[in-house]
Amino acid sequence: MRSLLIALVLLTPFHAGAESRLPFLKDTVPEDVELPRPWGIGVDFYTMDQHYDIDFLQFELPGVSLDDPSLLSVTNDVQHFDVKFDAWLLPFLNVFAVIGHLESDTIIDLSNAPVQGLPFPLGKLPVNTDGTVVGLGFTLAYGNENWFTSLTATRTETDLGGSFDSSVDSTTLQPRIGLVRGPWQYWVGGLYIDTEETHTGTVTLPVLGSVPFDVVLGNSADWNTAIGVRHSFSEHTELTLEVGFGDRDHTLFNFTYRF
Repeated sequence: MRSLLIALVLLTPFHAGAESRLPFLKDTVPEDVELPRPWGIGVDFYTMDQHYDIDFLQFELPGVSLDDPSLLSVTNDVQHFDVKFDAWLLPFLNVFAVIGHLESDTIIDLSNAPVQGLPFPLGKLPVNTDGTVVGLGFTLAYGNENWFTSLTATRTETDLGGSFDSSVDSTTLQPRIGLVRGPWQYWVGGLYIDTEETHTGTVTLPVLGSVPFDVVLGNSADWNTAIGVRHSFSEHTELTLEVGFGDRDHTLFNFTYRF
């Protein structure tokens, strides 16, 4: 994925001058329909608060075992910043690539789970990481001057730094349906996320000392609701804000320049 992402980013400036060639099949669009400029470069700022499930947990502590990892509470806070390059290949198909930085704070609360072999409960295990995120995706869109509907799919991979060997792989789907009112767009939709977050390393716990562990985390909730608004200041610039709520909270801020 990373090599393809780099190729898309490097090729974008050289093809930007070929505006008359993108999107392909634009001659099939009625003349009264105004298509967006084909190339875009933007910035995203994204935050998310959610609960995790523990898909796998192993730690090396002789004589000690955890009966039911599902009793553990896991929370995850993410801050994500990226640069996004996109192109309308077809009137209804936009493809994009992102590269950016992610900070993740995950807290595994071990205190509520009965641990065999210990006379006292375990505490909280904080896992604070950051790293580079790369991703590819596409948007399918259809509508007219009054309404629109779209579906965006994204796949990202993140190599995390910090005290542990960590990584995050994520697939997202964003269906939207909305209204167009002049330069404004309003929508409702949803956000589906399938995430696998892994951490391997050694943590120091009170009394117990250094404990090697291996944990795989996943989303507790797959879907949450989203509402958003976009304002086009001109044919070149647009600003987007989306908020999500439910079993997961998220915010998305985007500024894009089109050419």
